[in-house]
Amino acid sequence: MPQTLTVLLALSVSFVVVILRRFFDRRSLNYIRGPTASFLFGHILDITRQRQVGELDTKWNKEFGNAWRIRDCFGVWCSGDFLMLTDPKAIQHICQKSGYDYPKDNKLTNIARLTTGNGVLAAIGVCWDVGRHDHIRQRNVMTSSFTTSRLRQYVSMFQKTASKMVDTWKDELFSGSENALTIAMNHWLPRATLDIIGEAACSYEFGTLDNKDTELAEAYKNLFADSLMFPSKWDILFKATWNYLPIRLLQFVDYLPAREYRRFRSTVQIMNRVAKNIIDEKIREGTPSTKRDIVDLMLNANETLDSKQKLSRAELADQIATLVIAGHETTASTLNYILWELAKASQYQAKIRKEIRILRDAVAQRGDLEYTSEDLESMKYAVAVVKETLRLHPIVFHTTREAARDDVIPLSESIRSTTGELIKSIPVRKRQIVLLSFWGYNRLPDVWGEDADTWNPERFLESEATRTTNVGLYANLLTFSAGVRGCIGWRFAVLETLSFLVELLEHFEFSIPPEKPDIVRIATGGIMSPFIRDAMHLGPMMPLQVAPLRE
Repeated sequence: MPQTLTVLLALSVSFVVVILRRFFDRRSLNYIRGPTASFLFGHILDITRQRQVGELDTKWNKEFGNAWRIRDCFGVWCSGDFLMLTDPKAIQHICQKSGYDYPKDNKLTNIARLTTGNGVLAAIGVCWDVGRHDHIRQRNVMTSSFTTSRLRQYVSMFQKTASKMVDTWKDELFSGSENALTIAMNHWLPRATLDIIGEAACSYEFGTLDNKDTELAEAYKNLFADSLMFPSKWDILFKATWNYLPIRLLQFVDYLPAREYRRFRSTVQIMNRVAKNIIDEKIREGTPSTKRDIVDLMLNANETLDSKQKLSRAELADQIATLVIAGHETTASTLNYILWELAKASQYQAKIRKEIRILRDAVAQRGDLEYTSEDLESMKYAVAVVKETLRLHPIVFHTTREAARDDVIPLSESIRSTTGELIKSIPVRKRQIVLLSFWGYNRLPDVWGEDADTWNPERFLESEATRTTNVGLYANLLTFSAGVRGCIGWRFAVLETLSFLVELLEHFEFSIPPEKPDIVRIATGGIMSPFIRDAMHLGPMMPLQVAPLRE
C-alpha cells in the first residue's frame, strides 16, 4: 500500500504539471493522419505491451505512409501528439543534418541516467546548451578507444573468449559425445559478452564463463527483463509526465520504492563503487605500455585536455557503466537472432564454413594463429549474415528526439493529410517529440526491396549503390542509430559478433529444436529480447539444437 500511495502522489503532482505545461505550450499535428487513440493512454500502452515488437510499426506504416501521428498518455486533454517516422530523408535530417538540434527527450534521458548514471547516453537533456557541451566532452574522451587501430587489438580478445565458450561446451555439455543437445543461447551468450566487455573496458574479470559469482555480474543478470518488461499502467502514466518535468526534479525518481527503481539504483551503486575503485587503482599505478583497455585510453585522453574539458572521476566511472550496459546485452541478443536465423537456413552455415576453411589456410600460410579484423571483414557471407540480422532484428528498435527549435522535416515520399492533401514536409514546433522507428525503417520495401520482411543475406551481396539516402552508421542500417548520438562502439560490436559467429560455426551445427519453440520478440525496456510464447514466465529464451562437428 505505501508503494501504491507514493506512486499515486507522484502521479497526481506530475499530472498537474503536465496540464499546466501543455496549456502554455500547446501544439498539434492534427492534420497528420494516425491510428485511433485510447482516451487515457493514447498509443503508449499498445506500443509498450505489444506481443511482437514491430507489429504496430508495420501496420501503421502500411496504412499511413512513412510518417504518422500517435498520441501520448493524457493526449486527449493535452494535445500530446508524437510524430512517428520511418522516412529515410526525415530520419537523416533529424539524426545527421540537424546534429544537436534534436536532443533526447527527458523521458529517454532519465531512463538512460537510471541505468548507466550520468554517462554519455544520458548527457543530452532539455537543457540543450549544457547537454551539448557534456556530450561533446564525454564523446571526445571516448573516441580514442574505438579507432580502427585500437579495434584490432580487441579482435584477439574476442576470439579467445569465443574459443573458451566453445571449449566449455565441448568439455561440460558434450563430454566427447557427438549427439545433439538443446542449449539455451540466452544463458551462454550474455555471459560471454559480459566477460568480454569487462576485460576490454577496464580489465575487470566478471568470470561468468568460469561460473564465478561476482556481485556485479549478478546485478546485471536479466536487468532489463526483470525491471522493464510489461510495465504497469500506473508506471506508463507516470513516465508519460517526465517530458514535462524539470530534468533536475527527475533525479528524485531514483528513490521511489517501486521494484524497477530499486533494482536500477542498486545496480548503478554497485557499478559506481567498482568503477571508481578501478579508476583509482589505474591512476595510482599508471598505465602499463603493454596493457591498454578502454579506460586506460580514456584516462590518457583525459589528461591531454584542459580543466574545462576534462571528465571528473564520477563521469569516468559512469562511462564504465555505460560500456557494460550498452556493450554486452545488445551484442548477445543480436547473436541469439543470428544463430536462430542460421538454424533455419543451414545452407548459409555451410557457406560460412567454406569461408572459414579458406581463411584458416590463409592465416596458417602467413604463420598466424588468429584472424585479424581485416580477415573477419573479408568473409562476405559471414558479414552479409550479420548485416541482414542487424537489419531484420534491431535490438534497439525505437528512439525519441525532441525539437530544440521550430523546424521543417523533409520527407522522401509524400504522405496524405487528413484532408487528402499530399504533404512533402512537416513543420514542427520547438519541443515537438518525434519517435524514430528503427524497426520500420530497417524493413521499408522502398529501401530494402519487396522481400524486406524476409531474412535474406543475399541482399547485402548485391550493390548498395542504388540506396540514395545514406542514413545509418553501418550498411545504411539504423540499428546503431546515426549522427552525433550514434553508437560509438558499433565497430567493436560488429567485430565481436563476427568473431563469435566464426568460432561457433567452425565447431558446431545449429538447428531448430524438435519441439519447435515459438519465438516472439518482446520489448524489455528499450531493447528487444527473444521469448518463448508459451513460456513467457521463464524470461528471455533462445533454445537451439547444437551438434558438434567432426574435427
